[in-house]
Amino acid sequence: CREDETCQENTVLVQSRLHRDGRTRYHSLERERDDYFSSEMQERNILNMNIDTENQRQLLLLPDDPPPTATAAEDLTSNFALSTPQDRAAEDDASVLEEGPLPASIGDDDYYDEKISFGDDDEDDIDIRNVIKRLHSEDTTTTQSTSDRDYSKRNLPDDTFSFLIYSDVRSQCFLCGILVFLFQMSIYVVLANDIINVDNKKNPVGFPFNVSIPVRISEVLAILISIITQHDVRKAICLYRDGFDKGKEGTSTMDKSIAQVFPGATLWKWTLSIVLRASQGFLGLVITFLLIMRSNSVLDLLLNFSAIEFVSTLDDVVFGLAQDGLLGDVLKKEAKDMPEKSYRVSKEYLNTVYAMKVSLLYFVVLFLSFFGSWVYIYWQQRSGAYLCQQIFSQFGDEILPMLGTFTGLFYKHEEMKFGDRSSYRDDQQGGPLLAYCKSETRWTLSLTKDVDTDEFLSMDKWDPCNWLAASSESESYSILSTTSSPWVIKTPTNRAAPLTHHFLMCYECTHVANFCGDYGSCVKPGKKYDQCICNKEEGRYGLRCEYSEPCQVVEAEGFSKEGGGLFTSKYYRLEGAKTYYHPVYTSLDSDEYLSNGTDFVFFTGERW
Repeated sequence: CREDETCQENTVLVQSRLHRDGRTRYHSLERERDDYFSSEMQERNILNMNIDTENQRQLLLLPDDPPPTATAAEDLTSNFALSTPQDRAAEDDASVLEEGPLPASIGDDDYYDEKISFGDDDEDDIDIRNVIKRLHSEDTTTTQSTSDRDYSKRNLPDDTFSFLIYSDVRSQCFLCGILVFLFQMSIYVVLANDIINVDNKKNPVGFPFNVSIPVRISEVLAILISIITQHDVRKAICLYRDGFDKGKEGTSTMDKSIAQVFPGATLWKWTLSIVLRASQGFLGLVITFLLIMRSNSVLDLLLNFSAIEFVSTLDDVVFGLAQDGLLGDVLKKEAKDMPEKSYRVSKEYLNTVYAMKVSLLYFVVLFLSFFGSWVYIYWQQRSGAYLCQQIFSQFGDEILPMLGTFTGLFYKHEEMKFGDRSSYRDDQQGGPLLAYCKSETRWTLSLTKDVDTDEFLSMDKWDPCNWLAASSESESYSILSTTSSPWVIKTPTNRAAPLTHHFLMCYECTHVANFCGDYGSCVKPGKKYDQCICNKEEGRYGLRCEYSEPCQVVEAEGFSKEGGGLFTSKYYRLEGAKTYYHPVYTSLDSDEYLSNGTDFVFFTGERW
């Protein structure tokens, strides 16, 4: 092109087009350079960018060609002058005006493949595709080797479990990590032992019989928050995702692996840290769920939830104490140095696919298991499955003698509920009723009216608010919770007076170990209610076979009759007769007959 003016003009035109692409590439590299976070990485990329920019500049001077004419050189120098952002558009327009209209915009592939003609001679056609692709390929290779596309920066979590990855097994740091883990697990084991009662087969965890709507909503929110905020399991999954990279010799400082940054790190220590971290976090979640579901109020739920959250963060708390120097200089130095050390994770060692599966499986399993368990417990509570099916009761008869006759078993009434709470009734129609009076928010003892069979379930005949005895105010879903609280009775003058004695107990032998003792066996006649069958050979009797064989003959002297005279002093056991599960005695001997003067000794429910 030294002598041919047309060739020179075409050269300048091509150079202008190359300049526009090169300038775009140059500014892109500038922005990429500014984004790097490490000073060492920044220096390397600046060098790469300078090389890339120089290659772009050299591209405009085609290989083995002498410099263009003075006019073309001036135009080229003017085009290559770096402009400020606000002047770039104007500069492009000026270039177009000086060199003439440029062809329509083309993509990179078209740009590489296009052949530019210099004159009419085919021998002068130059294919610049290989030249440009060679330069871009070299630049891309250099950039990828040091960019975030091949490596990812990581730091170990700030907790005592991280000490286990690289510390010597005999060091203070390793011992600290193990002790914190054992302390956390010990708390969980103690809590689990206190929560779970293996002797209660019906409700071993002690879930409430039912809870109110605010508590139910709080349960769902607390379970959701506990799953999402469980950081130990999440950290374990992230460590597993990154994999354990031993690194390669000759690796630069910025590309060092975890084993190179932490010389003591080994695969088995890395695995141990993940296993201990995940097991502690998962067990903490289980204990948290059990405590949440055991709560009867919103306040209890929040307190239980907060307590377990604190236990699960003890590894972070101890790490913070070590950083503050409260656990010694050795731990302070390691706790201070560890967060400042970062390592690179090569994509070659990333367990991305497996980690994604583990993460997905983790959340799916937790959500399904926890909320599935929540639904099951909710249904059990609503159906009254955790409630006692039969209750033994006893009331004092000092003021109202008839209350003593209500001693005995009350059976859960499946059809009738009062105040969304189950009721209990004895086995005779028109007998006493234990139910909840919603208007007075208390459990009561009342009488049901004698009605015909068709009206047996009529609500008008069942009024727990017309009571003979009542508990203190309570919102509990189980009457057994009122056993330790005071009860009152309604006197004949319609005044309330304290009840001197009351006793309530769940009578279910199938769900309590050794309920019938050593002298009875638990059966379920009719497959509905439990019953203790006493050993006839031992002569035991009582609801739980707690009494030894009764005497066949009883002597009692000095008891006076009303209107004068004394009761008989000698009584004989009446075979086959019982009152309130106790034997009956009569003054009749085996050869005597019943008469108006026959005396009896029997149990009235509260006294003999």
